[in-house]
Amino acid sequence: MKSLLILGWLHCLWPSVEAAVFRVANANASSAGSHLQPKLRPRDDDPSDYGWVKRWAAVGDSFTAGIGSGSPLGNFVTESPDDNSWYCARYDTSYPMIINDALGGSVEDFQFVACSGDRTGGIYKQIQELDGKLDLVVMTAGGNDLCLACTDVISIAEDNLENILKKNLEQLLEALEEKMNDDSVVIFNGYAQFFNTENEDCATKQDWTLFNLLGRDGLKLTVDRRKTFNNLVVKINDLIKGVVDDAKDKYKYKIGFSNWDVWPRKGVAGQFCDPSSSGEYPDPKQPDLQFFKPDTTTGGNELKRRQARYALYSNETMWDVEVVERERHRKTLDDIYNSLLYHSANPQAEARHLLDRRNPSPPKCPGDTDDEIQPPSIGLPNTIAKNFHPNELGHYTIASWALQTLIDLRAEVLDVTPPSCEPEDKFTCWQGTGSKKYADEPFLNDQVDDFCDGVDAGDEVNGWSHSDKYGEGTPDETEFKVTLQKDGNGDSEFSKSECKDSMDRIINGCDGNDDDNPMDWKFGGEWQRGRFIYQVNPKRDNRPWPVIQEPWGNCKGWYHGVWSSYVIKGQGWATNDWGQDTLLPKAKDCIGGGLTLWRFKYFDEPDEDGNEWQADFNTPIWVRSRCFKNNKAVKEAGGYTDGCGGND
Repeated sequence: MKSLLILGWLHCLWPSVEAAVFRVANANASSAGSHLQPKLRPRDDDPSDYGWVKRWAAVGDSFTAGIGSGSPLGNFVTESPDDNSWYCARYDTSYPMIINDALGGSVEDFQFVACSGDRTGGIYKQIQELDGKLDLVVMTAGGNDLCLACTDVISIAEDNLENILKKNLEQLLEALEEKMNDDSVVIFNGYAQFFNTENEDCATKQDWTLFNLLGRDGLKLTVDRRKTFNNLVVKINDLIKGVVDDAKDKYKYKIGFSNWDVWPRKGVAGQFCDPSSSGEYPDPKQPDLQFFKPDTTTGGNELKRRQARYALYSNETMWDVEVVERERHRKTLDDIYNSLLYHSANPQAEARHLLDRRNPSPPKCPGDTDDEIQPPSIGLPNTIAKNFHPNELGHYTIASWALQTLIDLRAEVLDVTPPSCEPEDKFTCWQGTGSKKYADEPFLNDQVDDFCDGVDAGDEVNGWSHSDKYGEGTPDETEFKVTLQKDGNGDSEFSKSECKDSMDRIINGCDGNDDDNPMDWKFGGEWQRGRFIYQVNPKRDNRPWPVIQEPWGNCKGWYHGVWSSYVIKGQGWATNDWGQDTLLPKAKDCIGGGLTLWRFKYFDEPDEDGNEWQADFNTPIWVRSRCFKNNKAVKEAGGYTDGCGGND
């Protein structure tokens, strides 16, 4: 499981993360009631010792509450007025619970008050109600202020981002000041981009209309629409980071922004619409997906769609779901009825009493009224509402990034250098990961100089990526890519010679077993060298398998009186040049000129004989025996057809 890698990497820095690693390895077991004791090194100058965290809290929205991740904390039958865990959809595999296990036995008081659906107004109230003298606070906040209920409100989301959210987040950090101890730590976690945007498969091959809960036609998740949503996540993360940067040295606590977005995008295939996805959930073809989603495989009628929807309820029956949701709805209405806003003749005046002048502004989302501070969370079952939220793997990722940030900030408090791992080389061949993609060896080696000489690193030294595709539209289509990781250790200056050396080793070191691969096909791979990651990524995932053992094909030539026509198909040769450098010139040379109406196409997938392409052309009559039936032209082109049928 690739998600183990991140916690394993943190483990080399901080032994106390061992508890979280253990929990990942046993993720299939119930985590209810578990408490793991990490190894602590009680040293005053060790930022990886968590013994200083005695009192801490987790505030925020559903990303902090962990809706759907693991098992719910509490239930609507036994929940007391002092514990709204069930109502707020807090779960036992949320990242705060993972962090609490990692902090260990030194914790004396953990206040988990995050509530699903809360906007910054509600989170402000969470902070106000905290018992103070806190050593640590973790939070995720701001996403609900963007009103991302559907694509119709993108413009409202962007307006709220610019005009409301920044000030609201600043007020949250100001409200924390009186709750924190001196030299305490606040970690503000960001959000992650949901969507891979490599191709349109998600729009054409997956059905996302299960989210159509308002009776509208479902919108296709096109690349452009996915980019729009991703762009909002980037904007909110940039805004949060800016607010955090502005708050540094302003309060008595240390604050840091924890950006886990890089892991779903680059660490693993963790986003929706990844090319590896089948649309299922769980998806055996995409085991490292970081978010909950419905089954979006296509096909089926409305009955099947309804069955698929209720299948999301896991072991709950439809009756159980109905009972739970009616109780949630009733509790919400009771809260509204008992509120001052409901009974007051002047709700706006009561709002001013409830929220002082420093309080976050309401975002004015569709459906809000002028009287609402924050609309209540009514409605969807957690089993549906959890979609587009981090799943268990996502919460381990958030926890890992937060723990790294915690140790870095603690190092600032102690005025010591934070521990770090020396960058280690890591070489991976894609074939070893189960990939069946491969490409022609001479073709790949011919691209190395062009790619590496064309890399423009610019002036950016803290993270960039450059990629080029070669042989697009052919069976040998391959991406070459180099990435400089952000905030890593080691050299950040791009070297063309290192690039060429890396690409050469990847290409020629990832060719499988010689006995099974007599044509020396190359499978590509990745080499992490310090801060640089070099990749060779063949793209065609439906080539003949096992790999083509020898060049092959078939040929037909037909006599038409004064001219002849030929159809030649092949596999294992002419795989990237559209026949221009192989079959076409050799056929012309053999027949002595007169070749006309040349047409060449690559198939979207191999035909029933395994052929990957077809060439059609016309020739003078009576050339079949001397050029094609004897394989003269095709052998010189690097192929073989076992003769040529027809009557020319």
